[in-house]
Amino acid sequence: MTHEHDGSSIDLERRLVQVMAENRLTRRQLLERMGALGIAAALAPIVAACAQAGLTSPSPSSSAAGSGPTSSATAVPSASAAASASPSAAASVAAASPPTPEKDLIVYNWDSYIGENTIAQFEDKYGIKVKYVRFTDAVTQMASLRKDGKGGGYDVSYPASTEIPGLVRDGVIQPLHREWIPNIANLGADWQNPSYDPNNQNSVPNYWWTTGFTWDPAKIPADLTSWDALWDPAYSGKIGMLDDVQECFAAASFKLGLPINSTDDAELDQALALLEQQKPLLRKYTDDDIGDMTSGQLWISHAWSGDWVQMTYDNPAIKYVIPSEGAIRGSDTMVITSGAQHPIAANLWIDFNLDARISAANSNWTGYLGPNAAAMETINPALLADPNLNPSAEMYAKLTELIQLEGANLDKYTQRWNALRA
Repeated sequence: MTHEHDGSSIDLERRLVQVMAENRLTRRQLLERMGALGIAAALAPIVAACAQAGLTSPSPSSSAAGSGPTSSATAVPSASAAASASPSAAASVAAASPPTPEKDLIVYNWDSYIGENTIAQFEDKYGIKVKYVRFTDAVTQMASLRKDGKGGGYDVSYPASTEIPGLVRDGVIQPLHREWIPNIANLGADWQNPSYDPNNQNSVPNYWWTTGFTWDPAKIPADLTSWDALWDPAYSGKIGMLDDVQECFAAASFKLGLPINSTDDAELDQALALLEQQKPLLRKYTDDDIGDMTSGQLWISHAWSGDWVQMTYDNPAIKYVIPSEGAIRGSDTMVITSGAQHPIAANLWIDFNLDARISAANSNWTGYLGPNAAAMETINPALLADPNLNPSAEMYAKLTELIQLEGANLDKYTQRWNALRA
């Protein structure tokens, strides 16, 4: 496979080995994949990676094809033709004829986090039976995905973007077959190359959201704008905080004007002291802010923006605010586990949810806006017009993303959280 070169290109064999290593793919696994999927489909991701490193020199015609919209009518080429195609052209070709998918798919997701008819529509289109398993909190999700190091028997899940680097590093998720996901082109420009997963090689952003708080104006008629409301003794016994360590420390940090994601012991102790001051006022740390608010158990609750929308289905009067001091913004993703038993169906699931109309239907039902630029024209205009869901540039500048905590820094939060909850 080696050949003479002038120094301007990279040795193909060396790069092939590197790409296989990056994707945790042995030579035997590559051969097995070629036998199962066909040569062109099996090689397409590696061809694309090699091409990005400068190993191919696309002809003018193939470059032109790669710069335009993905075509679904291109015939599948021979392996040699695929090796000379540009990454975009290779993806277009493979997307035209993905291998026959498996007949089942196991999806692991939050409750009420998908369109009302999305599962049925996917099953009707592909003849694939979906088993949809729900989790109630991110701690449970991550424990399930990591228990065997391969995804816990699930095919697709929806981790927060902050989890992606660790899941990739530990081999819990596998690279996407982007050539089977032509709808990835629907992502807005800001979401096509996220820092947590360059070029979305292992994940696709699904929804984005903010963390503020909700309240029932029938019980609390005030116009609330500050995190101070969650510490107001007037609402004692009726206040809820999300059962999430980083979100709670972030709320306290915003109220105190401290850096978000701080790992400074003194600053974390200040945040802990404020949370300890709040604890006697709380009814609970909630893992069901929707149910607790709509049932009346809580009058005011720390909440995610999309959960607020779902609260309004039962009580349209419930209000939400992004506090004036600033708030957390985050995004969840779609991933395929490394142990997925139905990987073709899993890639098709991701592509299906990136379809403009399906993505819009998901947002319209859940209340979470997504990164799908093509979906915007069919998303409910009321969602787009709501500054609590689609904040102004001024408010957006006050939003901060959580980071993934590891090692000693994670211990700093965990030890304080356990002390708070004791």
